[in-house]
Amino acid sequence: MKTLLTVAWLGAAVSGLFAAPFSDLSFDAASKEAARSGKIVLVDFYTTWCGPCKMLDKNTWTDAEVMQLLKEKTVSLRIDAEKETALAKRYKIGAYPSVLLIKPDGTEIDRLVGYREPGIFVADFHAALAGKDSVSRAHDALMAAGTNDASARMQFGVALAQKGRDAEALTEYLWCFDHGLDAGPGFAGVRLSFLLMHIKSLGADYPPARKALATRRDERQAKVAAGLTDTQTIMDLVSLNNTLDQKEKNFAVYEHLPAGSMAKDYVLMLSADQFLEAKRYTDILQGQDGTSSFQMALDRYNMMLDSIGKDSPMRERLEGTMRQMAVTVGAHCFEALAGLKRNRDGKNLAGRILKFDSSAATRDLLAEAAKRAGNSELAGYVKPLSVK
Repeated sequence: MKTLLTVAWLGAAVSGLFAAPFSDLSFDAASKEAARSGKIVLVDFYTTWCGPCKMLDKNTWTDAEVMQLLKEKTVSLRIDAEKETALAKRYKIGAYPSVLLIKPDGTEIDRLVGYREPGIFVADFHAALAGKDSVSRAHDALMAAGTNDASARMQFGVALAQKGRDAEALTEYLWCFDHGLDAGPGFAGVRLSFLLMHIKSLGADYPPARKALATRRDERQAKVAAGLTDTQTIMDLVSLNNTLDQKEKNFAVYEHLPAGSMAKDYVLMLSADQFLEAKRYTDILQGQDGTSSFQMALDRYNMMLDSIGKDSPMRERLEGTMRQMAVTVGAHCFEALAGLKRNRDGKNLAGRILKFDSSAATRDLLAEAAKRAGNSELAGYVKPLSVK
């Protein structure tokens, strides 16, 4: 019994040390305490499933300088946004973690969205209290980078959106979508991924954002109907359909394009998951056994590595990304072969994929692909049952 009590006491002590910067007061009580002590209220809105929230817990909230800062300047709270929904709704919390700096009267000073390392958190905290909120900082960064810098303008839009300045945020986002490629091809990937994600998120509460996406989709659809099938128009059209949750329209785009065209290949590449879900396996394979598609992905992977110096800090990150892209292309073809019960071709392709990347993650990916296609033989081939 004495041992159990000792363990319980030690656990409580460790927990208390971690929770030291934070109070268990209610929000109203924390606001009153902040007014009495001349401090502000800091609220860390988190969720239990949020990875960046856990990184804040591990790295930032345990940092000695951060803990001292919170102790001196704030009455700090950690609030599960999925439990205290009224307060989260009051402050329009839509991303996690969102760390709000709030005056005792409830007025928001600034919000710091996403993970911040201790040093960056301290710098942003001081800047916010000095009158430089996240919008001001993002605007300064944009001015420093130049107004034609699409990445800086997108981040400025993000800061505006987080402050509820929806119309201004949409203006920045649409400039990035309409003109970002003119400023530099390096923005191409971000434009059809993160940028569209930001516009879609804005459209959840601000209908003009969704309308703007639909307008741009319809413009590209009209161009394709008129015979314009350049790569960028096709990629825009498919990506906009996906963002608008109207992926079924991509089938019509695919059928409209001439057989063997590069544009048709791009539709297939961008919509592979959709074609597999619809069990359009022959479209995925395009009359082949999948090895040529996988080889093309390998060639792109090798070309990328050749273009980057061995000592480049970007090499490791890009190598992992391109490796996963190559494996994914192979897995799509493997699933199509599995669905068509072309097991001999499936085993041949699986062997080539696993020769390139024999990790457990790749085996799991291939096994799940075969299972989705209802092919237990190929699922067992790529991931044999463990012998106990």
